Amino acid sequence: MDYLSRAPCKCATVTGVKSVFFRFGPLVVLLAASSAQADDDSLPAGSQPEYGVMPMASEGSDKRLERRLSQQLRPKYDRRHAKAKAVFGLLGGVPLFVGSGVDRGVVRPGGGFATSVGADLGYVVPELDFGYMANPIEEPGFGRVPLQRLALGIGARVQFPNNSPVVPYLGAAFAAQWWKFDVFRTGCSLFACSTGGGFRFAPGLSFRTGLVLSFSRSVAVDIGLRYGMSFTGNDVFPTTRHFIEPSFGFRFWI
Repeated sequence: MDYLSRAPCKCATVTGVKSVFFRFGPLVVLLAASSAQADDDSLPAGSQPEYGVMPMASEGSDKRLERRLSQQLRPKYDRRHAKAKAVFGLLGGVPLFVGSGVDRGVVRPGGGFATSVGADLGYVVPELDFGYMANPIEEPGFGRVPLQRLALGIGARVQFPNNSPVVPYLGAAFAAQWWKFDVFRTGCSLFACSTGGGFRFAPGLSFRTGLVLSFSRSVAVDIGLRYGMSFTGNDVFPTTRHFIEPSFGFRFWI
């Protein structure tokens, strides 16, 4: 009987608490909002920092702290006023030779990858890159033989940082290239020359354009298109060769 007599009291208490909450809860929320608005209104005009503008340092204030707070006010992908940082890149692409003398039935699309390291100075990024690519060549009587390329590039990219996550860029580099094509012992085909079982040097140039899509100030996706050219070099090609390479990769700021 004691349990049965106390149970209604417990239910009545819970019902009373719910009633008080639903009656006075909205009033408490309104009072809290009014108090917060009053605190904001009490601040003098001009005391709130503007976007991208560092607050004026008062006497005795910590200027380094104010500079850090000003940096934090910008979007996480805005690098217009960021300090110089090392940047590391990874790219994969599909090289395709173009121009006169390129038979699509002989010279096939290939694959390649590249790594790069540079110094992001804001609008200019000096870079070093190292890459490898290979294109299958269908030589009559020899089957499919890979045309291989090792390259070391020295150049820079000009980028246009802004307050959006999309940063366009243009790049150019000198490419020291080593090619290998072992279709026969000596001589040249219509497209390339045999390198005699090893790599042969041929200088070249590389130009690139694309977009960097930032996820944060330290990670971004790099989507671009490269135009490359190789001179004849040490009897690597019978004439200057040109190729394009759409690519996709990532960039990391350290």
